[in-house]
Amino acid sequence: MRTRHLVLLTVGSLVTSAGRPTRVHQAPLTFAAVSAGASHTCALTTSGRAYCWGDNTEGELGTGERIDARLPNPVAGSLVFLSIDAGVQFTCGVSETGAAYCWGDNANGQLGNAATPRSSTPVPVIGGLRFRAVAAGGDYACGVSEDGGAYCWGTNHDGQLGTGDTLPSARPVPVATDLRFVTITAGDGHTCAVTVDSAAYCWGNNRFGQLGIGTRGTYFTPQLVLHHHKWVMLSAGGRHTCGVVASRRAAVYCWGDNFHGQVESIRVYSSPTVAFLPLFLSDRDIVGVTAGRRHTCVYRRYSAYTVACWGDNLDDQLGRNVIGPYRQVSAGDAHTCALREDGAIYCWGRNASGQLGDGTLSNERLPARVNEPIALRP
Repeated sequence: MRTRHLVLLTVGSLVTSAGRPTRVHQAPLTFAAVSAGASHTCALTTSGRAYCWGDNTEGELGTGERIDARLPNPVAGSLVFLSIDAGVQFTCGVSETGAAYCWGDNANGQLGNAATPRSSTPVPVIGGLRFRAVAAGGDYACGVSEDGGAYCWGTNHDGQLGTGDTLPSARPVPVATDLRFVTITAGDGHTCAVTVDSAAYCWGNNRFGQLGIGTRGTYFTPQLVLHHHKWVMLSAGGRHTCGVVASRRAAVYCWGDNFHGQVESIRVYSSPTVAFLPLFLSDRDIVGVTAGRRHTCVYRRYSAYTVACWGDNLDDQLGRNVIGPYRQVSAGDAHTCALREDGAIYCWGRNASGQLGDGTLSNERLPARVNEPIALRP
């Protein structure tokens, strides 16, 4: 209690007529989605309001200031979001109108507003496009428009924008393809997307086989992932990619960098350090997969241990005793967050910037519940 009380007072305290601060809890937040970025986390409530916490060096929390937060803080403004994605020191979301907004670091044009100054509040991605989803990656972002077209903006040194060249862009530019997509995911320097007919395509950095095309060469336009199953979803991590395929018992595959065992769930000395093609991992009723910087997590439909993680565990980002009815999980650089069926969020792993949202700066091995923000008033 003392630690939490001191944290609150640093925000500023109001006192009663007797001169004592009074703590008043806001209405409990019920979350509908969570996204773990590099060192910050963002989430959406069931009403579509965005909250963020953790590192705020570049304004990636969207609070209008650049002060780190150990507890959820509301994103400035009155926007209602349908989706949100936390990248490396910036965040993007799709509003209820289909317009995309981004905030935070903008040194490489990753906010998509044709400028480069950072913004600590949401700014609209220019171009008048309406998006189904937006993905925030390393120093770039991509989105799928309502008609299935793919657009990207930001840095492009590895061809991750998919434009056929390496020219950066501070505004959305179309990916060089006639393919129509339903989902898209952005990693550190590579991008992947699922088409309307459930095929998987990737482009950009491929030095570790993260495109899943059987070779190491980097490509500046979409390339077909060499696997014949229909894909439900994809997740691009630091230098690896994972996806879920549709089958009688949904299965997960991963490919790319495996130095930390982030591709294969059990790393042995005989396993490859690079996987150029998708490797089958499990078919135990996988609902979703998330690829972090050097670790991977899945969540299952029927299991007491609904969340399972593998890969780098230097900061305990794989967690322990992750038991309960979770319906979403998101892997960041070195922390992981999961959304429970009851709308509560639990996080574990690195917490140097408060990205676990439990009010502390201590790393956690066991899932720690994201605490409610607390208001102080007379």
